[in-house]
Amino acid sequence: MGGVSSSASALFLALLPPDEEAKKPAADVAKATGNAVVQRATVTGRSELRAFLRMNPEEDFDIEAINSTDFHTLLREASAEKRFLKAAARVAEALLPRVHAETEDPLLVGAILADKTLAWYLKSAADPDWAEFAPLRWGGIFYESRSPGGRLRRKLSTRLTDLIEACVNASGTTAVLRAGFNGMFRGSKQVKSAVQFALGSKRPRLTQQVAQAYLDDLAASPRNGAAPVPLPHLSDVAKRNGSTEVNNTLSELFRPESSRSLMVLDPRFHLGMNAVTIQVVPAKNVEEGSTYDLIQRETGPLRASPASHGGGAEAIPTAPWDRTGLTDRDWLKILKGLEKGKTRLEAPPPENHRERESFLGLRKVLLTDASARKAFLAVHWKGRPSGLSLLAQLLSEGTWIPEADTDGDYLEAELDHLSRQEGGHSSHEGDWSIGHGWTVTREIRPGAVRAYTARAASAD
Repeated sequence: MGGVSSSASALFLALLPPDEEAKKPAADVAKATGNAVVQRATVTGRSELRAFLRMNPEEDFDIEAINSTDFHTLLREASAEKRFLKAAARVAEALLPRVHAETEDPLLVGAILADKTLAWYLKSAADPDWAEFAPLRWGGIFYESRSPGGRLRRKLSTRLTDLIEACVNASGTTAVLRAGFNGMFRGSKQVKSAVQFALGSKRPRLTQQVAQAYLDDLAASPRNGAAPVPLPHLSDVAKRNGSTEVNNTLSELFRPESSRSLMVLDPRFHLGMNAVTIQVVPAKNVEEGSTYDLIQRETGPLRASPASHGGGAEAIPTAPWDRTGLTDRDWLKILKGLEKGKTRLEAPPPENHRERESFLGLRKVLLTDASARKAFLAVHWKGRPSGLSLLAQLLSEGTWIPEADTDGDYLEAELDHLSRQEGGHSSHEGDWSIGHGWTVTREIRPGAVRAYTARAASAD
């Protein structure tokens, strides 16, 4: 990745005033340098050009600082001398490939969004000007940002490319011809690599749109305690492009907890903070898109201990999978204890988990006790294996529509195993008898949407 040579940087920065120069009278600085750019920088107390020329794609790379640069002011300052135009173009050329990579690779994009979410969590509540200035700092980093009937800000990579072109045009015909022959400005290797990256990228189609929509929502809504934050920009993207596309993109950017929840900030890595998750609210009609909310969730200790209860209380196990002889009463006590302590039940080992006595005992109590199902849904593990959690949700709600086809597959795998274990029968037509008076049927609705209905022969 190209950069600006140290000698060239020193030359151009030497022509600009150091930070302490801003304290001197404008006339003295102008007289000492004879340069209009220096005079303007001293009067305003900030030079966009000076700050920009100090940036590089490595140690001095800050995507928010680059995005906050006023490129129109920078160009006016640089236009005082052609050497400044060349310097600005070279820096923009060096930054552009790094900007492309940071704003297009889902792993890097997800890391930036998590970092900005942390800034929102820690700073926005105490900043009365957050909703006024955060959109200016974050707008257009990944994709163009729009305010209905108002501000439009193009994405950062486009603005950097336009800056290079404007520097070439402002340098005059001779500079344009020289750029064509010598590889400066648009003909440089750095810009060519940036263009090739953009054309050849295999990034998900909506990565940049989804990332910017989420960032615009954070910028517009300062944190208000633990209150949920609606994400209207993100919901609009889902309405325009489809919920499935947006949900798949979010799964690339954040860690999925379930089909309807994605972890943005994990409290295990941010001590003293709530978990921050994106909750997916499915649409009631297939034609409508899902909506999204940012949720803060209090978390308890990862594992209860006797010491935490004064040494006399019994610890509630979060991973009882190797225990034998657990009764329905034992499982109900475990689930209620975890719910009271706001602690999650750890997932069973994925290898042959359905053959474990403890897993079969938990499944049995979920089939026979409504209060156990309620407690389990409050404390169940996130992620795989997910079949038992989906089954508990179906039994509790009576009907259930999977957000993704894979969720339906996980549920049906659980239903098939239950049918065999409980002596019932499974059918390719979508009918299961799963024991303890329960039957489950599958209906295929328009749009190839699977819908499941659970019926109990008698009340629990």
